[in-house]
Amino acid sequence: MKKYLLSALTGLLVSQAHAAPEVHYEQCKTSFEYLGASYFGTTNKNNSGGQWCYLKSSIEDSTWGNVRVETIPEFKTVTGKRCLSPSNYQGEAFYGCTTKAHTAPWCYVGESAWEECEIEEPQPEPLLSHTMVSENSTLKRIAVGSCFKTQGDMPAAMSRVVSQSPDLFLWMGDNIYADTTDMNYMRQKYDDKKRNAEYQKFLSANIPVMATWDDHDFGSNNDGKHYPKRVESQLEFLRHFDIPADDPRYNGQEGVYSAKIVGPQGQTTHVINLDARYFRSPTFSNYGTCEGDSSTMLGEKQWQWLQDELNKPSEIKVISSGIQVLPPLNQGRNKSTYCAYGNGQKFTQAVASLNEQTMSGTSYESWAEIPQEREKLLRMVQKSLNDGKTKAVIFVSGDQHWGELLEKRIPASNQFGKEARVYEITASGFGQNWPYHIENPLRLPIYADSKGDAKFANECKLPFKYAGVTYQGCTTRDNDKPWCYTQVDSNGNGVKGEWGNCAPSGAIVPTGQVGVVSENMASLTTGNRHLINKSGSNYGLLDIDWTKRTIKMSIETSDEEAVSTIINF
Repeated sequence: MKKYLLSALTGLLVSQAHAAPEVHYEQCKTSFEYLGASYFGTTNKNNSGGQWCYLKSSIEDSTWGNVRVETIPEFKTVTGKRCLSPSNYQGEAFYGCTTKAHTAPWCYVGESAWEECEIEEPQPEPLLSHTMVSENSTLKRIAVGSCFKTQGDMPAAMSRVVSQSPDLFLWMGDNIYADTTDMNYMRQKYDDKKRNAEYQKFLSANIPVMATWDDHDFGSNNDGKHYPKRVESQLEFLRHFDIPADDPRYNGQEGVYSAKIVGPQGQTTHVINLDARYFRSPTFSNYGTCEGDSSTMLGEKQWQWLQDELNKPSEIKVISSGIQVLPPLNQGRNKSTYCAYGNGQKFTQAVASLNEQTMSGTSYESWAEIPQEREKLLRMVQKSLNDGKTKAVIFVSGDQHWGELLEKRIPASNQFGKEARVYEITASGFGQNWPYHIENPLRLPIYADSKGDAKFANECKLPFKYAGVTYQGCTTRDNDKPWCYTQVDSNGNGVKGEWGNCAPSGAIVPTGQVGVVSENMASLTTGNRHLINKSGSNYGLLDIDWTKRTIKMSIETSDEEAVSTIINF
C-alpha cells in the first residue's frame, strides 16, 4: 500500500511538472510537507523541472511551482554556518533545510558535515481588509464582477479594475470556488484569495465593496436551502468581506442579502444585494424534493425585506443577484422537468404574463427556472418605477462565465402600471470564459438605420438568415459596414430591402446612445455584439453622470472597453 501511495504521489508531481508555473521564492510557503519530510526551502524530489515548493496561494489552479534558484535566500544553522546551496542527500538536492532522516531540520555545511538549522517559527502575515462604502459617497462609477479564479489574464483584469478607481465594487458570487462542507477548507480558500498578489493590490487600493454569493462560495454546485452548512458558510462569507459585528447578518438574519442607499439628495444610488441561495427551493429533482407552485427563490422574509427596500425612494436602483434575472425560460426542456412546474397552470401563466411564450433563453441556471418568482421580482420592480420610487433599475449578475448586456420591457399591467424598461449587466468572470453560442432573445437590442440613411431607429432582427447563412449579430458580408436585417419572415430569412447599417460607436438610438463597440469584436464574441464570451476575463462598469443624467453600462475585458450603451434616466 505504501509503495502504491509513493508511486501515486511521485507520478502526480512528475505528470504536472510541465504545467507548474515558474515562481519567485517569496511565493513559496515557509515550510511544507512532502512524502513524510518537512522542507524549509525547496527540493527537486520527483521533479525533473528542478527546485520546487508548495505555494502560499495557488496560481492557475496549481498549488506548487518551479522555483528560480537565484531567488532562494541563504539558510543558516544553529551555529551560524551557511547551508550549502544545494545540499545533496541520497540523490536529492534541496535548498534550505529538511527533516528527512532526522527529527529536526538540518542541512549540509560541508562535503560531509551537517548541522541542525536555525528555524524561526513563521508568523502569518495579517490579512488585508475590505473597505466598506460610506453612505455619504457619491457613486459615479460602480464596477461589478464575479467568478474569481487565479488563472489566465486575471492579473491584468484586476490591475485594470484598480486603475479605473471605482467608487464601489460589487462581488456577485463565486467569489471563491470551495464546493465543500468543510469550513476549514472554505476559510483557507477565502484566505488564499486575500493573499493573492493581485487581490492584495485591489484591497490596498481601498476600493469599497459590497457582496452577495452564488453556489460555489455558498456551498456546492446549483445548491439551495438543502445545503447542510449554510449557517456556517454565512459566517465565513461575512468574515471574508470584513462585515462589521453589528451587521444584521451577524445578529439573527438568515441569508447574506443586504442593501444601502448611497449619496446626497438628488444623487442617490440604492444598492440591493439579493441572496438567491439560502432559501432557494430545488430547481430540478436531483437537488431535492420538488415544491411545485410553492417553489421560492428568496424565501418569505427576504421577499418582504425586498418589498420594503423597493418602497424607499432613490434616483437609481442597482439590484445584484448571483444568477441571471432577465433571460427567459429555456423552452428546450420538457417543462415538467422543472421543479416549479407543479400542475403547470401558474408556471405557464407567469411566462405568458411577460409575453415570453415564444421566447427561449439560456439552458444554464437563471431566475427563469422558477418563472413565478421571476415574474414576482419584475412586477415589484415595475411598480417601484411606476410609483416614482426610482428612475432606473439595473440588475447585475454573475455565474455564467460570460459577460452581456440585457434589456427587458415589462408589459403594462392594471396592477403594476405602464410598461417599464429594465436592464441587466452580467459580468462573469476573472480568468473565465465560455466561447459557445448562448441563446438569449432579451440581449440588449442592436439598432440599425434604414438602408444607410444614418437614422438608427430600427431593431435588428436576430438571428437572421442571409444567403443561406444564419447570423447572430451584424455582418459585413456584401457591404462595407456592419449591417443586419430589420425584418425577417417566419423562417428567419431577411425580408428583401428591409435592412440597415448597424449603429456604430456614438450613434443616437431610441434608448439613448451607443457607447463603444470594440474594433476587436469578432475576437470577443460568438455573434452578438452585446455578448462577450471569448475574452479571457470580463467585468462590468456602471458610469453615472449625475449632471447629464445618463448611465453608461459596459462590459470590460483585461485590456479594453468591449461594448457599452448609454441610457438616460
